[in-house]
Amino acid sequence: MARQLEHLEAASEKPAGGEHPTELTAVDALPILVVDDRPDNLRTVQAALSTLGYPLHTATSGREALRLVLERDYALILLDVRMPGLDGLETAELIKSRARTQDVPIVFLTAAHDEVDDIIRGYGIGAVDYVLKPFHPDILRSKVAVFAELGANRRALKHSESFLRGAFEAAPIGKTVLDGARRIVRSNPAFARLVGRDTERLQGVAIEELCHVEDREALSTTLDRVARHDDQPAAPEIASVDLRPLHPMGTDMWVGLVASVIEATEPGRPMLLAQWVDLSARRRAEQARADLLVEQAARGQAEAMAGRLRTLQALTNGIEPLGLDDLLTALASRLVSLFDATLAEVEVSGELDEPVTVRAAGGEVWRLREGEVSNAIEAVHEQPLLIQDAEIGVLRLAFAAGRSLSAGERSLLQDAADRVALATRRAQLHEEEHRIAVVLQRGLLPKSLPAVDGVEVAAHYEAAGLGAEVGGDWYDAFELPGGRLGIVVGDVADRSIPAASAMGQLRTVTRTLALGDDGVRLPGEALTRLNRLQLATGDDELFTVVYAIVDPSARTIAWAAAGHPPPLIRSRAAQTTYLEGGGGLTGIKDSVYPTERQQLAPGDALVLYTDGLVERRGESLDTGLERLAEAVADGPGDPGALVDHILSRLVAGDEQLHDDVTALVARIL
Repeated sequence: MARQLEHLEAASEKPAGGEHPTELTAVDALPILVVDDRPDNLRTVQAALSTLGYPLHTATSGREALRLVLERDYALILLDVRMPGLDGLETAELIKSRARTQDVPIVFLTAAHDEVDDIIRGYGIGAVDYVLKPFHPDILRSKVAVFAELGANRRALKHSESFLRGAFEAAPIGKTVLDGARRIVRSNPAFARLVGRDTERLQGVAIEELCHVEDREALSTTLDRVARHDDQPAAPEIASVDLRPLHPMGTDMWVGLVASVIEATEPGRPMLLAQWVDLSARRRAEQARADLLVEQAARGQAEAMAGRLRTLQALTNGIEPLGLDDLLTALASRLVSLFDATLAEVEVSGELDEPVTVRAAGGEVWRLREGEVSNAIEAVHEQPLLIQDAEIGVLRLAFAAGRSLSAGERSLLQDAADRVALATRRAQLHEEEHRIAVVLQRGLLPKSLPAVDGVEVAAHYEAAGLGAEVGGDWYDAFELPGGRLGIVVGDVADRSIPAASAMGQLRTVTRTLALGDDGVRLPGEALTRLNRLQLATGDDELFTVVYAIVDPSARTIAWAAAGHPPPLIRSRAAQTTYLEGGGGLTGIKDSVYPTERQQLAPGDALVLYTDGLVERRGESLDTGLERLAEAVADGPGDPGALVDHILSRLVAGDEQLHDDVTALVARIL
């Protein structure tokens, strides 16, 4: 393997265009995800793909890969078939079962001796190809480049189709697509308003039925003339005519029809695009003059609109995940640059207790202090921030002497203000949703832990920061017959209020199942019933859970886990051991979860936790588990003090959490 890696690293330094069939510059491309439980394999793949220009993300387990695809999109996934725990085939099934990721290309990395049945199953799941280990770097690069480029083309095509569909629907003039029999195949809202009908009811209606009887012959002649020129693609016919549409309310109005042929894909009469312009008072003379200028005006409008869209995109690109303070800072700085202003201010008021004003000038951005009023500047232009006609703030721009806003710039600033208002309100609502989820989550967690003779228990929950997943963790503890203690720790793979709601339901159901059979039901039986209940109800929530029963009189624990990080035992002598065992995620297939048992001694402690405590972006799970074991070994014996010690070691006080953090410690006396 070392020789192969050296060969790949040397090959990655070859100049583009030689033995590399495709060299890409993918600065803005989606990253590629490489999943393999062996670090040497990951390094080999990274070395082989380094020259393609795509960002590379790695995961060492199927579960870590699932978490990454929940966080962002990928151009391609290279997935090892054979992995412990959740293997590559199971991971691919989960990825393909999710609507957002079902179209992501998956290429399996497999050893030549893997079973043919696995390969066939992989294609059935949706894999696009296999690469056999040990692989040739040029072959790997070629396949990755091809599938990544195909994925990029597919995304571009979807974007183009969405753009064209949106342009058709949002066009201010009426648009209809007519079939060979002159019946409406599709119409936009503007046309439906012209004829006073619902868009859905227009489909299949003959276009002549919507025009005044006296104008139907002119309509038919115009459409026939356009259709007859379908065999002259070099000089397509575009014809126009003025008509009177029939309105249910009897409204007297004129419209100008501009018809053209849509390129035919099948033999027969061609389909036509009919565009309807409301002439109203302008009538025929003004329409004739407009027809002469339509080509030049359309070109100029398209160029102006493209520049306008680029400016608005530059203003709002990448601001969706920002909190309110960071959002206002980014907007103020961008406004200075985009409008060539000497100073820009974004002020937000509305539902806030105090207005917040952020100013950008001279290459610096700062928040105005109390008493530092914004009217200390002479703003050349102000634009209110409106949400449903309610003002929530204002934009201010100041310019150098002699510089003022043109009519186009004032219109552009108004559009920018609309986008800023929406982004600001979205940030405010997101912060409020985050706060509600945290409050709901804390309200659903136990107010106190039960007192059971012979065992001490302490637990702590810490919510994730703004913009991250919050509301999915839970813990529970309850007394069982015979002086035993039941404890549960779980994690819902969702975010915000839905996660908190699902957590509350799962906490209740898990406790109910655990207390069944008069409290003698084993942990494995409880989780098996929980899995079958989820399958029966069709609940697609992904979650992990561990359930343990501590018997202080017998000094034993019985436990079962479903996809959850392993429990950790700390001995009285401060030695730490992770417990092995447990089953996979629930809700995927009918499984029987085994009950594991462990003998304890006086002073031994059981540590349960969620993945937010040990997982960090860009590092393997093993590193996080080692860090937790070291913190537990170094900590005090008291459960409450040990929980505080773990959090102080693994969660920095000034660090924004990217996931909820839960820790629970139970010590045998």
